Amino acid sequence: MKRFFSARKVRLYSGVLFAVVAGCTRAPQTQKPVAPVVPIARVWGERGAGAGEFTEPRALTVAPDGFVFVADTTGRIIKWTRDGKYVSSWRSPKLRYNQPEGPEGITVLHNGNLAFTNTHDSKVLIYTPGGKLIRSFGTYGTRPGQFLLVTGIVSDSDGFIYCADYGGAFDRISKWTQNGKLVATWTGHGEGPRQFRRPCGLAIARDAQGREGDLLVTDTNNHRLQRLDRKTGKFKGTIGTMGRGNGQLIYPFGVAVDKTGQIYVVEFGNHRVQKFSREGQWLASWGSAGRTPGKLANPRGIAVDRDQNVYIADTLNHRVQKFHF
Repeated sequence: MKRFFSARKVRLYSGVLFAVVAGCTRAPQTQKPVAPVVPIARVWGERGAGAGEFTEPRALTVAPDGFVFVADTTGRIIKWTRDGKYVSSWRSPKLRYNQPEGPEGITVLHNGNLAFTNTHDSKVLIYTPGGKLIRSFGTYGTRPGQFLLVTGIVSDSDGFIYCADYGGAFDRISKWTQNGKLVATWTGHGEGPRQFRRPCGLAIARDAQGREGDLLVTDTNNHRLQRLDRKTGKFKGTIGTMGRGNGQLIYPFGVAVDKTGQIYVVEFGNHRVQKFSREGQWLASWGSAGRTPGKLANPRGIAVDRDQNVYIADTLNHRVQKFHF
């Protein structure tokens, strides 16, 4: 095993076995046998509030230019290069009870700006990539156009922003313009189609050519993903059931989609990542509870870059892990 250390607390670990060390299981026997995959796990940061450190990172996103933005529970947005070099950080100015409010979602808008959810302040904040606050939208409440606890966020190439919001009977998904004008609200609390129990992570599905499709929602406390038509909100199916087996989920928080449309889900309860086909067929998984590289502790956020590197907000390990296969 090789280790490389820098002043920015980045560590590189090679030979983290996909099938053994990281607890990965392979695809069903109906697929052709594939040689074991040996990923490289690059660990960024450690616990703290300084440069290159994290306090319970919850969400992250990768910009088209390759920069990675991570949001932690202190209300900071921390900018890194894709190679794990710390660049800069800033903190949300929105406070509640004189404490910063940790966001649970962050996304890059089609114009290059960033949007993140200031969860307990019931707002979405829009920043430049350099950290200048441009505007915010949302107030506390249950009426259309308001939020209770806004969590996940994603944007599409048409310029719309989608937000997940939870609060008992008011679990819902809302659709907005980038200027903060409400377009639609899809409310539903329960266990049925287009009903939620704490919706959280959001992603836009893609086809094999990379064209955008449905909205994917991690329905966290129902232990599944839901697929909705992103234009109408119509229910179009689910992925996963509660459990610890292949294709099953326990408290999925984050979801991401790569350029070929494959779907990645990070599970808070199972301390792992699962990979699904565009159609929702289980393909592979890796991760298990622990502190060493390749292990995870209640991870909440996930992102995939253009080269299909997978980034995990390893929340209770206070770090980010980057997996390259």
